[in-house]
Amino acid sequence: MRPFKMPMNKNNNTILANFAEIKQNLDPSFDYIIFEKTGSTGGSSDFSEADAFITRYQKAVITQKVHHDPTGKHHLLVVKLKVDELDEISQEILNLTLPEEITVYVYGRRPSIETA
Repeated sequence: MRPFKMPMNKNNNTILANFAEIKQNLDPSFDYIIFEKTGSTGGSSDFSEADAFITRYQKAVITQKVHHDPTGKHHLLVVKLKVDELDEISQEILNLTLPEEITVYVYGRRPSIETA
């Protein structure tokens, strides 16, 4: 499978991708948390509501990137986690209080199947 590169917006160096493209390109060997902010709040991709949460679990984070839907109505913060960190974090996600325009998605890695 050839690697997929998300197109960049030349005006502000943001990654343009819709949710389906992002999901399709998640590495199944890792866990992810995706914060989706919807609405036309001036094109804001500010995820300050999630920042404190991510900072608390920074040791578990491999990367975090903001993606923008080409329509400008969806902004997605994709957080890639180290293996075996999701269990503890997902319990905390359930306790998060976020504004109604933010939806959180959790994707767990798929364990490899070993054959004898």
